[in-house]
Amino acid sequence: MKPPSVPTRHRRSRPPRVGGAQPRATTSRALSFALIAQDHLLSGAVQFLSNVGLPRTSIAERLRTLADTLEAGRSVPTVHSDEYDLLAKICSVVHDWTRSPEYTDNNGEPRALAVKGRRSLAVLIRKRLSRPPTSRVIRWMTARGVVRRRADGRYVLLQRAVLVGKRDPVYLEWAATVATEHLQTACENWQARDREARQLDRMARVFNLPAHEVASFRLFAKNRTQSWLEEIDNWLEDHDAPKGRRRGVEAGVHVYAYVRSPRKAPVG
Repeated sequence: MKPPSVPTRHRRSRPPRVGGAQPRATTSRALSFALIAQDHLLSGAVQFLSNVGLPRTSIAERLRTLADTLEAGRSVPTVHSDEYDLLAKICSVVHDWTRSPEYTDNNGEPRALAVKGRRSLAVLIRKRLSRPPTSRVIRWMTARGVVRRRADGRYVLLQRAVLVGKRDPVYLEWAATVATEHLQTACENWQARDREARQLDRMARVFNLPAHEVASFRLFAKNRTQSWLEEIDNWLEDHDAPKGRRRGVEAGVHVYAYVRSPRKAPVG
């Protein structure tokens, strides 16, 4: 199945903008573009780390350590924090809560759950997390607005996806992980000879959106993306076979939006 293109009202006669899907260039030409990509990635990573508060000396020291590792011919390990692993597991808990017949009502909506019991929040959590204690997981979910305790002691699910945001440390690790996944997809697309085997990598944008339309754009994009992702998620769930005998792979779609100030033209 071909990946869907992004419909727009303007420039209908033009082909869709596609990133990372051109035929492979010659080795020398590819190397020159790879060096440009290297500068973009390294400068972007340094800027990201600096913007979130890491001292420049710390960034420089880490880059020197990585350089020594590369020159020695060793691989650079990737290690996730316990907090990130907890986030990933809680995402799975929320997923089960919104989809399992045991935890949804006749309309498919998540039920309010007691802390203990046969079909309780504790049982739901333990399906995905053997540790830490259930009380800590519930506090984590409450603090981030995922659940709320009612007057009768039951917990209700406030959002169908775990969203972490402002000044939440684990968001930085999550963002970095997603960025590396996008880079991996781009590399695979660049190497793929078969166009139909390339993963979805599309963009819809304009360069002069009026500033007063930004709030409307954000709301429109969130609403459309929510329904689209639920459709994708339903398809994935219908075809998921975790206990099957055939080889399984991880598959998914990630979407993000952006608003940037226009770059000023150089003077002189």
